[in-house]
Amino acid sequence: MNTIDRSGDSVEEIIRKFRSEHSISDHELKYEIIKKPSKGFFGLFANKIALVRFQLPENQDRVRLFTETLLTKMGVSFGKVISKTEAKTLFLTIEGVAEPGFVIGKNGSMLETIQYLINRAFEDDRTIERIYVDADGYRARRETQFLNRYISDIKKVKIQNKSLTLEPMNPGERRIIHRHIEGDKGLRTLTVGEGENKRIVIFSSKQKESEIRKQNSLDKPEDTRSPKPDRARRPQRPSPRKPAPKREPAENKAEVETVAKPERKPRVQQRRPRPKPRPNKAQEQAKDSGGKDI
Repeated sequence: MNTIDRSGDSVEEIIRKFRSEHSISDHELKYEIIKKPSKGFFGLFANKIALVRFQLPENQDRVRLFTETLLTKMGVSFGKVISKTEAKTLFLTIEGVAEPGFVIGKNGSMLETIQYLINRAFEDDRTIERIYVDADGYRARRETQFLNRYISDIKKVKIQNKSLTLEPMNPGERRIIHRHIEGDKGLRTLTVGEGENKRIVIFSSKQKESEIRKQNSLDKPEDTRSPKPDRARRPQRPSPRKPAPKREPAENKAEVETVAKPERKPRVQQRRPRPKPRPNKAQEQAKDSGGKDI
């Protein structure tokens, strides 16, 4: 950190001007008050000048402090954050994470989010182009496994001086390839394609980019020929369908129904004959005597 001394009429005014001048946040501001203004004794021996000593962090330290503050507010328990600078690229490694699964996330999704926020916070800093964040060596292991598939082909580019076009990759995978090629001064990379998944062309630094584009047919010339008329398409044969049952006219339909379905006769309920009343004893005696009274 750089040490800077500032003087002024009041401590508050010195701090305000220093913050606006260097665009420093609260978590980055570190200072020590050397002298305070005093009125003296009855106006004698008065000191009207205040002196404040600031500790101005370098860009690398500012990013590290910002990362530590962000992790603390997220409730992440960690040991320390190590920073390393290569050219204009800054690498941050979070060590001693109590819950690495939370910080890394599924397939590194949480780690990508943290890295995105840090890059957005320092996107106006011209001294830093890219910031990479790792936790407990997760990215290092993943990048090693990913690069092992292309190491042999990349070596052939240097030996044979022939360009190599890789399959479409997402932004995270392309960054791994770019970072690996940046460390080799004899190779260069070229990104081609549209959309999120693009291709990377690896070629020798002795070759020109225009030559690589021609070899890989990346720049297609405009077709000045008149467009060919559209050919008439042969009509497709309709698939055979089962013949639908023939429908008879409405007049014959009633006749068919009457023939096919005879009318049902209503059932006649047969009544049982009522039993005759049995004659009583007086009638039987009269019948036996010939109908005469005794």
